[in-house]
Amino acid sequence: MNPHIYKNIQGWFNSGQRKLYEHQVRHCADKSHFVEVGAWKGRSSSYMSVEILNSNKTIKFDVVDTWLGSEESAHKKDLSIINNTLYEDFLENIEPVKSAINPIRTTSIEASKLYEDNSLDFVLIDASHKYIDVKEDIINWLPKVRKGGILAGDDFSWSGVRRALKELLPNKYQTAQEFFGAKHKMIWIHKK
Repeated sequence: MNPHIYKNIQGWFNSGQRKLYEHQVRHCADKSHFVEVGAWKGRSSSYMSVEILNSNKTIKFDVVDTWLGSEESAHKKDLSIINNTLYEDFLENIEPVKSAINPIRTTSIEASKLYEDNSLDFVLIDASHKYIDVKEDIINWLPKVRKGGILAGDDFSWSGVRRALKELLPNKYQTAQEFFGAKHKMIWIHKK
């Protein structure tokens, strides 16, 4: 069994997202295809990778990010952004589990064009939290998820995230707490 390394990586990763990742790996079929949109320094990516490696399933896991940071204040002040080393820091952080991760360095929308419709089993959106960006992410990634697959995202408490969800998926999503009893309400989940 591979030990989890995520606690040693700077970033944000909550109990709802952990439960969601564990749930997806446990309940997916062999040869599933997962995508995480927004990786920062690899904390959540490394968690998912360890879950995948420990499952003994063949799960393709693509991680999409520009690794340029964002306009959020926490990003602007980070030394990895100031020194332009965010991507290198990500690669260093995921080194122990790199065999389970396929980094794709581009924008969310450009990355979504790499996939056929109805081809993905799970997509987690955790990139920009601005309304227009979340809306574009949902519009572009939802068709890529197969029937029965999951489109999910983080930071439900952000007003832009909630507005985009209410507009595009009214009454078609749940929080992680509603979906499987996770204590954390920051994750939203839509089963297609």
